[in-house]
Amino acid sequence: MTSRALQRLWEWLCSAPGALPLEQRRSYEVIAQTFVLASLGHLLFACVLIGLQIPLLIVLNLACVATNTAALMFHRRLQLNRAMSVKLTATLLLITLSVWWIGPDAGFEYYFFLLLCEMLISDMAARYKIAVSAVIGSVALATLLMAPHFTPWMLEAAAFRKDIRLTNLVMVFLILGLILWRLHAITERCEHHFRRDATYDYLTKVLNRRAIFHEAEMLWQQERDFTLLLLDADHFKQVNDTHGHTAGDEVLRHLAYIVRGALREDDRLGRVGGEEFLIVFPDSTREEVLSVASRIRRCLADQPCQLETLTLPVTFSMGMAAAKEVTSLQALIDMADRRLYRAKSAGRDQLVMSDLEIIGPAAVL
Repeated sequence: MTSRALQRLWEWLCSAPGALPLEQRRSYEVIAQTFVLASLGHLLFACVLIGLQIPLLIVLNLACVATNTAALMFHRRLQLNRAMSVKLTATLLLITLSVWWIGPDAGFEYYFFLLLCEMLISDMAARYKIAVSAVIGSVALATLLMAPHFTPWMLEAAAFRKDIRLTNLVMVFLILGLILWRLHAITERCEHHFRRDATYDYLTKVLNRRAIFHEAEMLWQQERDFTLLLLDADHFKQVNDTHGHTAGDEVLRHLAYIVRGALREDDRLGRVGGEEFLIVFPDSTREEVLSVASRIRRCLADQPCQLETLTLPVTFSMGMAAAKEVTSLQALIDMADRRLYRAKSAGRDQLVMSDLEIIGPAAVL
């Protein structure tokens, strides 16, 4: 129960808004998780400082938790530059004061590199990155050059300086490792979405035009025997004109669902046009293709598309072409297209198997 609540809280804090484009979601989620991880790091470091009895740094670390929380809220409102500016300002102040109060050999300088890493992986504009990187570099250089010339304000921390340095080193590696791990995980997820969007039709969730033709091209290059079946929904324009495009989209989803359920395990289905679908049958016989076409027709007859109280029966005109009939892939596609057009001309709800053979719905069923 607790783990589920924490997971929901993590998703609420770090998940990108639904309206955000996919190409920006990776950076948004990485930076949001950086704010959360930085807050947890400051809390953990505050616990270490309690053991070392350095109260002022405890207060500063807790203040950084508050500023990271504020930055995360700005980030959730897509005020990205303001969020990063708040986080960087507070952290730079903490690092600088820590170096001055404890000394330049306590390991706080490591956090300058961590800040620079956070800036570079963000999705900020290039000019913003350059400006902020210059600020981080200038503050780091000034702090490290001037600190050795002054006596640390917290001399009582000298006895713990080695412990603090080791703690800082461990914390930097821990936070940096977590950031890079989350960056990798989020990048993998976004790449999966990109590959999915590049392969599948957004509406019907079947292969898109490029992907289904790629399947056919791979089979052709492998010189395998395969068959194409091109399907076109009959009178689909009337559905859009009469009931609207929303109803048309539901019909297309229903058609894809029906066809997908009628296929064999190795068959591939793609949407190649508005209401056109293409099935690729690897290593298939004429009888197997005819059997699939029969199942599609039977399922469409038994399960018409239902939209609340509205029933929209739809049929397919089909054109079939086998690879062994032609000498090129383009000729194969053109043949399937010609036969589909002939099925339309013959009265629709027809399957043209060859130039001399047309099979009507009664024959297939």
